[in-house]
Amino acid sequence: MPRENKKRGRREEAKNKRKHEEGDSQTSKRFKAADQHEDAQIDQVDVRGNAGDDFISFGPSHGDDYPQELQGEDQFHGLLDPQEQEYYSNVNGKIVANDFESDEDRAIFIEAVYRETEGKELKVASSQSCSRYLEKIIMLSTSDQLRRLFSKFLGNLTYLVRHRFGSHCCETLFLETAQRIGVSQRESDDEDNLPTIEQLFLQAAEELKPNLGFLLTEKFASHTLRVLFLVLSGEPLDDESTKTILASKKKEKLEAPVPKADSNTGSKRRVPKSFNKALAETIEGSVSSIDTTYLRALATHPTGNPVLQLLLRLELTLYGKQHQSEKMSVFKKLLPDEDLEEESESAKFISGLIYDPVGSHLVEILVVHLSGKTFKKLYKNVLKSRLKSMSRNETASYVAIKILERLGKDDLQEAKEMIMTEVPGLVQRRRLGIIKVLVERCTVRHVDLNDVAALIESGVGDDKTTFLPRLLGMEISKESTGAEADAERKKSAPAQKADVHASLLAQAMLQTPSARQPIHDSLLAVEISFLVQMCKDPAASRLIQAALAPTDTNAQFRRQFIPRFHGHIVDIAQNLSGSYVVDLLWSATDGLFFLKEKIARELADDASQLRESPVGRNVWRNWAMDMYSRRPGEWRALAKGQTKAATASDEAAASREERNGHPQPQQQQQQQQQKKKSGLELARERYAQKQMHGAKQKTPATSANATIVRTNA
Repeated sequence: MPRENKKRGRREEAKNKRKHEEGDSQTSKRFKAADQHEDAQIDQVDVRGNAGDDFISFGPSHGDDYPQELQGEDQFHGLLDPQEQEYYSNVNGKIVANDFESDEDRAIFIEAVYRETEGKELKVASSQSCSRYLEKIIMLSTSDQLRRLFSKFLGNLTYLVRHRFGSHCCETLFLETAQRIGVSQRESDDEDNLPTIEQLFLQAAEELKPNLGFLLTEKFASHTLRVLFLVLSGEPLDDESTKTILASKKKEKLEAPVPKADSNTGSKRRVPKSFNKALAETIEGSVSSIDTTYLRALATHPTGNPVLQLLLRLELTLYGKQHQSEKMSVFKKLLPDEDLEEESESAKFISGLIYDPVGSHLVEILVVHLSGKTFKKLYKNVLKSRLKSMSRNETASYVAIKILERLGKDDLQEAKEMIMTEVPGLVQRRRLGIIKVLVERCTVRHVDLNDVAALIESGVGDDKTTFLPRLLGMEISKESTGAEADAERKKSAPAQKADVHASLLAQAMLQTPSARQPIHDSLLAVEISFLVQMCKDPAASRLIQAALAPTDTNAQFRRQFIPRFHGHIVDIAQNLSGSYVVDLLWSATDGLFFLKEKIARELADDASQLRESPVGRNVWRNWAMDMYSRRPGEWRALAKGQTKAATASDEAAASREERNGHPQPQQQQQQQQQKKKSGLELARERYAQKQMHGAKQKTPATSANATIVRTNA
């Protein structure tokens, strides 16, 4: 019998051994899901906390305490068949088209959809397309329907909040149900077995509590947890400060199928006392099993940081100063060093977060919401020495802005001295946000700004003609005439738009007498063509309006500045942004009647051109030009402030300024008339009334009737 052909030697034995081990490892990987519970402790190691600084796992522990819901594969509730998908697609089409005869008809339709969805709620919530349709159905549901759906989700929340599509349905369900807290529930036999809204939220918090340590950094579940925390806290649901924490800008936003009445979601809500207790227990439960090292790692985690922001903000705002010193509080675990000395670990941790794009948001929460005593320690020991370098950094400057907004007068004076040397460089690099806040806070705290205004002027340039164009970043388009010039203007590229931050900085400088002079001088020195260009720019026109706003200290400037608009009023009035400037000229010419009459005469000369433009018609109404054309005496009295109100037709006209929150000239005039009148003003009013009364007596009846006929025609 021939012998087996095999090689001998130690190298061959080692090679065969490696092949055998590799085969076993591949087999174990293939069947890893089946016997994961037996070998998890042997094959996998979870490094947590202070056990290792090189790697910190954000996954769940695979030991005996691993939640039973998360041990195996994700639950699978089945797929919708094509007929069911087509049904929900048709439901969505009917909802979007709003093809209902009445609200009652819509309610009957939604109830029928709920009956059809009975037993398939989890499949619909897990569907890529139908989950969006379910969200729209939730937005149109009644309180009882929401309670019914909520009770179906209970018991499966740990799965749903981690699902890519189911998590969005949970968020919408939480937000819509939270708006029904306190609404009387229907008492009927088929709804008696359903828990109340308060009980539903408490059960949801209790169900998610064992897995909070893992869900805080889960890609989809963390967003749902933020909504749940917000609902339990009673904080506003639509507040701008919380929208960025709840979801990123990339999230798809589904609009309500039917416009809703104002539900006061932007104001603080009243919630049951049990919610406060449940929130405190949930926050404590989420950090009780986490040490300081792991919690600090969450501060720079893209998913964990927003949750940590919300937990820290709720803790500091809801539970006061005493709670932040407790052992199990988020603040105490994050910053265990109470004195925050410069060389302490807490101080080093905050110093590192300041310049981190993710972690800096957490420092902003601390600066805004810490108690006064703790903030002073933080500012004195950590932030004050770094304020100058923070103002130069793109990320840390946002933290510096929050610091400036909280400083008192003495500290603000010192901060201004530190930042002053950086102002010219910041202006040249277009980093104007922190300068704007510095100017605003110094104005509020009555800190002198002459030196800051001089530094801004030196950073932009001393030439008054080019100061504003350079500050706003706008191209100067020279005015030219002729057909060839018009053709070249059409072919040329449009002028660059004004920098919004630069416009806001200039408006802030106008609010204080010690910093407004460079803006006034440049407005009086720029070319007329650039001034017209500024009026037509959305951001720059705000600056013009701020400069024209009448005050006791800018009367001389207005007297010099307003004549620069003559000859261009009609052109500016036909532009959307420029029309606001022309409207504001009404109040800007108070006490300057000769200028107001000259502007009205210019508007009247091109009445047909103005009335052809929708924007121009608004300016025509706001300047009461119909009264100017037909009853010039009354218009002069109105322009001089000698009448209390306009005619009924002028009051009934709906103006664009009224819709946007800008009062009409007539309304401004009524506000001024509420002030006490002098004797000279009363005499002028009596004289105007006598003149009007005499004119009416001299007018024959036939002439009056003829006037009425022409007006109606």
